Amino acid sequence: MAVPLELFNTPASSLNSFVAQCQHNIKEWKEGVVKAVRTAGSFGNGTALRNLAEVELVMFLIGFSSFQKEASNYNHHKHVLSMLYEKLMDCPDLLHLQPQNLRLVHGVTSAVAFTIQTWEVEEQVTVTIVPAYRVLRSSVPNFQPSPEVYVRLIEDCPILGHFSPSFSELQRNFVKYKPTKLKSLLRLVKHWYLEYVKAPCPRAELAPVYALELLTINAWETGTKESERFRLDKGLATVLQLLIEYQRLCISWTKYYTLQSPIIEDFVRNQLKAKRPIILDLADPTYNVVTGYRWDIVAQSARCCLKQYCCYDIPNWKLKVIVIGILWTQLFFA
Repeated sequence: MAVPLELFNTPASSLNSFVAQCQHNIKEWKEGVVKAVRTAGSFGNGTALRNLAEVELVMFLIGFSSFQKEASNYNHHKHVLSMLYEKLMDCPDLLHLQPQNLRLVHGVTSAVAFTIQTWEVEEQVTVTIVPAYRVLRSSVPNFQPSPEVYVRLIEDCPILGHFSPSFSELQRNFVKYKPTKLKSLLRLVKHWYLEYVKAPCPRAELAPVYALELLTINAWETGTKESERFRLDKGLATVLQLLIEYQRLCISWTKYYTLQSPIIEDFVRNQLKAKRPIILDLADPTYNVVTGYRWDIVAQSARCCLKQYCCYDIPNWKLKVIVIGILWTQLFFA
């Protein structure tokens, strides 16, 4: 068995091999554990890491026909979570896997989470189950919701980002169908974030990995013009530099929501005027995925990584300020 590599001691020229060693055998895990279950997160979009496995399952609720009805039935939402928690506590199949730290997680979106270890995969896997209202009727790669969906979302959303799980299929597909080389960069950034930022600071309010994924994809889109031929070390150095300058970030996409409605236009305009950093979720304009977190801790870790063997003296992609309309705005270093 090969000795596991350590990122900070890995030469920039060897980062491709490093990512290959970190890559998780997703097919093996799916067949043994999550057969016939739709997933979001790393397992859903194809960027899972070996020894750092986590899977998000989105459970669409029956009985809701609108955002308004779900928002007005918050107690029912809490009841579903409590009932799910109790069912999992008594589930023989789950108990056979000896779940650890089964808990209710409360936040902008609430969930049930636990950690398991299977016989097929000798590593721990953190599972998060998120109840949601199913607003989308299709999950094909290029599906685009009608503007009316976003108008209803904006009018009925009680808490910004509350309905984000309803768009999980769009979020998953946005990453899932990206080029293999970009997924390697995503794994590299994710490995750094989980090992060198989150692990040393378990109690800090740090952003979800999804926020780093969106930042990395945006850097790739801008820095390489979506090329499949690029150097991983340059990509990593670019993302780290952006994290150091997090107070300048203002990012949004036009892939799923556009300016076809004045309601959407006014809402997004106001969102982009908020205090930075801003990265609006590409599928849910009410959700700023980077707000309220300790980016100062992330920036400090990014500075440290840029001084290590894997990134030292590596030039980043030459990025600059780009403004397209009012919906896609980006502040970058030149």
